[in-house]
Amino acid sequence: MMRIAVFSKERLFLDAISGLLDRKGSLQVVARETTAQGLVSSAKEASAQLLIVDSQELDVDEVQFLLGARAVGDFFLAMIGDKDRENPDKTEVDARISRSASADDLFQSVSAFSTKVKPVSAGREGKRAYRKGNALTRREYEVAELVAKGMSNRTISEVSALREQSVKNLVSVIMRKLKCENRTQVALKLINAEVELPKE
Repeated sequence: MMRIAVFSKERLFLDAISGLLDRKGSLQVVARETTAQGLVSSAKEASAQLLIVDSQELDVDEVQFLLGARAVGDFFLAMIGDKDRENPDKTEVDARISRSASADDLFQSVSAFSTKVKPVSAGREGKRAYRKGNALTRREYEVAELVAKGMSNRTISEVSALREQSVKNLVSVIMRKLKCENRTQVALKLINAEVELPKE
């Protein structure tokens, strides 16, 4: 069963989408929220595998927050919105669903994730021994991606649910492993694909 967290600032729309998804036997809505921060917090607590976000009335900061959370979370992000209003830059989400989609279209879009999601019982990775070269652990790589997006330690802490001191420590380890003197160099190494991807 796929666990889903749903977000909309419109309570009626939130209830409608949640009700539709809950009626499908293979789907379970485990969180329903009207704020982006509440969604991420509830999704982590309930081990949600997919976040479905109504993009209507979302501001740029909320979109960036959700994208950042997705980068460090174990969930996918699907955005519901009007095709005409979509950003031309195609914000990096895992799926886009039209706000005028039928129930069948919604189920089909959501069901496409069933083969991609990890089972809820799968635990987080354990600690790994440091490897040679510039290889980062999965968590370090996720934090490095957020650093590359220009996020401060405090912002990374908010989107990743890590303590700010933990983020600071991870950034130090990342810079040491990558032999970088500042955050800009970390971003350049990621952009130029000079960083070994973490092994799954």
